[in-house]
Amino acid sequence: MNIQLGIVRACLGDGCRVRLLETEAWIDVRVDRRVGDRTRLRYGQLAAIENGVLPALVRHWCRAQVVAWRSASVVALLPEGRLVDCRPAGPSSVAWDAAPEAWVTLVADHWEAHDAVVHGLPAHPAHLLQWVIKQPIAA
Repeated sequence: MNIQLGIVRACLGDGCRVRLLETEAWIDVRVDRRVGDRTRLRYGQLAAIENGVLPALVRHWCRAQVVAWRSASVVALLPEGRLVDCRPAGPSSVAWDAAPEAWVTLVADHWEAHDAVVHGLPAHPAHLLQWVIKQPIAA
């Protein structure tokens, strides 16, 4: 499995144009609906791409503003203006209290904060790639 991270630049129907982080190449990808994530894809979101013969977007994260830190959760403001309570699931080395923004994603029926946003990019992309690889994908 060849997974790469990229930033969504445009979406229409079942496809998106994504700029890959590693190579800065622009590619067109299809949205793989097997992941069960039905949140709306938007410009600027972080995407995990399975780069095969037909590249597919298999997971994505919203860039959310951190509103409050709790002992076991992060309250974040999504781009559409909705507040969500996120479980912190990022690497322990993330300085969460210093990050004004976080990459968050919907996992099953709850939100998780996976990484800090640093200059518009993930602070720990290798951690995000490892997390995606471990996730089950429905048939």
